[in-house]
Amino acid sequence: MFANGMRKRLSLLPEAAGDGTGTTEGKEPALRLAVLGDSVAAGVGAAHHGEAMAGHLALALSQLTGRAVDWRVTAKAGATLATARRSLPSGLTDPMTRWRPDLVLIVAGTNDALRLRRPRAVRRDAEALVRDIRLRLGEDVPVVFAGLPNLTALRSLPRHTRLPLALYVHVLDHQLKTAATRGAAVFHLPSGAPPACPGPWFAPDRFHPSPDGYRAWARILASRLATLTETVVPSPG
Repeated sequence: MFANGMRKRLSLLPEAAGDGTGTTEGKEPALRLAVLGDSVAAGVGAAHHGEAMAGHLALALSQLTGRAVDWRVTAKAGATLATARRSLPSGLTDPMTRWRPDLVLIVAGTNDALRLRRPRAVRRDAEALVRDIRLRLGEDVPVVFAGLPNLTALRSLPRHTRLPLALYVHVLDHQLKTAATRGAAVFHLPSGAPPACPGPWFAPDRFHPSPDGYRAWARILASRLATLTETVVPSPG
């Protein structure tokens, strides 16, 4: 009952508009970043991808590293790790332009929590998703799980629902961490919580980020991703 009600309420906002690609200014060659996942990766709560997760993340990463970032989104609102595996990896490459990512960021797992999927099943799905990405891209492309957000500050849910869900999301996030330890060049980056200071951090559904919320979240991920890229995706030259 809870999961069905949540999914119905969260399906009211559309995904971000646009083709889900872009490039920031910076030193060449550009870092090619693919963002794969659920409604957060798809930019629900933002008008277009430039003000959603991928656009803000690319801009913040470019500012921190000095490199141009050529980004691409392959995402679907409502996707679980399992459905992402079945339908999204094909969008990681572009056969027409021979575009291939240097780095893949996976933003998924919250819908698994809303569906109350078992932790071990979530870990297996995460590991299988990494394997499918490897089959398409090869073993040399780093894969990064964005840690699931801390939901304790999500006031849109009743307290009796919010706290148990936040604990369950934490349990599933631990499964993503475990999945990351079981593969070469697979990583997990904590996402943190929404900013504690007052601000328009949430979209009208009071669940997905607003453009300001995406910017704040992207900056947290970019600060950690920038350090990681220096090691696993060194700039040529």
